[in-house]
Amino acid sequence: MRWLSPLCLLVFLCPRAYAQPAMTTPNGWAYEVLRPGSGPGLNAQSGALTHNQLADGSGKVLVSTYQIGVPDYQLMSDLSPAFQQAFSVMQPGGKYRFFIPMEDFREAMRSQAALSLSGPRVIWDMELLEVLPPKPDGARLVAQAIRQDGPDEAYKLYESLLRNGSAYFGEWEANQVGYLFLQQGRTDESIRIFSGNVRNYPRSANAHDSLAEAYLKAGDASQAAEHYKKSLDLNPRNENARAMLAKLKE
Repeated sequence: MRWLSPLCLLVFLCPRAYAQPAMTTPNGWAYEVLRPGSGPGLNAQSGALTHNQLADGSGKVLVSTYQIGVPDYQLMSDLSPAFQQAFSVMQPGGKYRFFIPMEDFREAMRSQAALSLSGPRVIWDMELLEVLPPKPDGARLVAQAIRQDGPDEAYKLYESLLRNGSAYFGEWEANQVGYLFLQQGRTDESIRIFSGNVRNYPRSANAHDSLAEAYLKAGDASQAAEHYKKSLDLNPRNENARAMLAKLKE
């Protein structure tokens, strides 16, 4: 199943209204602690594994990692200084809600692309699961290599990064890399990547769904059906897997 980065914007309704908290981050954004954490916090030399959810000022959730049940990795030094300062208040195990003025958010995002937001602010819930060593995001490196050097060299880079452990590849990142190659029509490479993700996360419905899609594009309906079925067994609410299984039986 294709995943979207937390910075891609998908809208569904969220009825909750938010109160304005009294605490502020070092750069002046209001925030509240939904659940306190403990231990060393984040700094510019950290990697962060988070669950997060972004909503606009009307309470509409724009994207949420909770929807797919897969956390997101972020290298702090890749973030704008404003986000680095804001996230410095977080500690492992804690959950926080940031109230970010819209103008500040757009500037901190460093891009206006794909933003369609309403209201004077956004609300960003961040749950810091773990502080990690500061490795670059492997999916970003592979995407850059595809653009600059083509898929053959990019796949060599992917294998090298995996061997030497110099980049971070969690479930989210590996899935992104698999789709990068699938979009290039490189089904063999994408199947190898998605298969590795399934081995590492055998209980992930999303990992099986993605592998099924790659097998289907490769023309292997039997393997596609097997992994769609596994995905549906793991997540009975996966309507994509249900629909694809029905289609394969036609």
